[in-house]
Amino acid sequence: MKISFTSVVLLLSLIFFSACSDIDNTGENVVGGNFVSAEVIEDINTSTMLSIVKASINPSATVAFGYKAVKITYDTQDQLGNSVEASGLLVIPSASTEYQAYRVSQGESPFSVSMVCDNHGTIFTDADAPSNVEKTNGVPDYNLAALMTGYAGFAAVLPDYIGYGVSNDEAHPYMLKKASARASLDMIKASVKYMTDNGVVFNGQLYISGYSQGGYTAMALAEEIEKNHSDEFTVKALAPMAGPYDLKGLGDIEIDASHTMVYPAFLAYLADSYSYFYSDLDITSLVNETNSTKYHALFDGSNSSVAIHTGLGLVTDARGGFNQHSADVLFQESAINDYQNNVNSVLKEKLEQNSVYNWTPKTRVNLIHCSDDEIIPFSMSQTAYDTFIANGASSLDVTLTPIPTVALSQQQDASNPFIHGNCALDAYSVAVGWFSSIRGEK
Repeated sequence: MKISFTSVVLLLSLIFFSACSDIDNTGENVVGGNFVSAEVIEDINTSTMLSIVKASINPSATVAFGYKAVKITYDTQDQLGNSVEASGLLVIPSASTEYQAYRVSQGESPFSVSMVCDNHGTIFTDADAPSNVEKTNGVPDYNLAALMTGYAGFAAVLPDYIGYGVSNDEAHPYMLKKASARASLDMIKASVKYMTDNGVVFNGQLYISGYSQGGYTAMALAEEIEKNHSDEFTVKALAPMAGPYDLKGLGDIEIDASHTMVYPAFLAYLADSYSYFYSDLDITSLVNETNSTKYHALFDGSNSSVAIHTGLGLVTDARGGFNQHSADVLFQESAINDYQNNVNSVLKEKLEQNSVYNWTPKTRVNLIHCSDDEIIPFSMSQTAYDTFIANGASSLDVTLTPIPTVALSQQQDASNPFIHGNCALDAYSVAVGWFSSIRGEK
């Protein structure tokens, strides 16, 4: 999922540069004993960033935030509890002296930093990890960080995830709840440590977002913090977007011989991840490609989705392109029958265990999803919303925001054929605008 920086920010012309806070940084949130190292990749001052904003976003802009991009390396744990060094991108805003003076003149407290932990969608190549995308070239390279930091003034925490960045020799725990939440939480901790050690005042406001796989991870992360780390962090708001929250429900749809797979590589990645980390699931009994070494190697971070589809024989057949195959082209007939008919199916059990919708959030939640998403159906967000309300969450605090296809800024064409991918642009405009409005509350 790649998003145009200019296109995204043009949607956000109404976002105001507010850095108000109702939470003081009293020191309780200073954590990060897992911090390993930091490498400054980019450091763009406010005047240069203002030039970028004026040239690319708003010619009338009078203020922008500085943009300091740092690669953070930190300790975390993998799905099996083993210690792993992971990485991610931390982008920190800085305010101009003029803006600081303006805040003082308005009786406001000095500028302090609110933080968004944004979790990226599915990637297949290590080159697409956030810390690898950012380059030293005097411009902001990671589009969402530029949006959240340079324009909206949030510190952006962007985990690479285990399996990418410095941990690219590890297997990625794709759609596995525990490891997904842990890697992002530990990245937040290490980022707070770096900011504290470098004189950046974090005001305690933590926002969480993510799209597609990132939406799934955002939900897992928020639940983990609320249940087990509320003494360290309070989530101010959660905006999961287009995520497969009910994995079993999605499996019921996708793992069916009569169902046409829209994007087989996602399902193939899930089969690889689950069979790799669960000893009671065998890849040779799940998929038609029974050379397990060859299959797992497709997901080593060097292959694009095209190469993966090609390697699995899912590019063309008599019916057309890769999105014209039924599920039995990827999955063995016996595996499909077991999933659909066996109430004790191991795969079904694992998907249920790793679903992330059945809990009761204490924070405000905005579930954002395109209503006609053909890859991750809107029902995923509807189910999460209905379950949250049934579990006792207030309808005043939980919002379901459908985005109609007709309203998308980017419509389908030959190079962008899927609503799921095109929707990200507009979903992020809703999420960041919502975060900004909450941050500005007194």
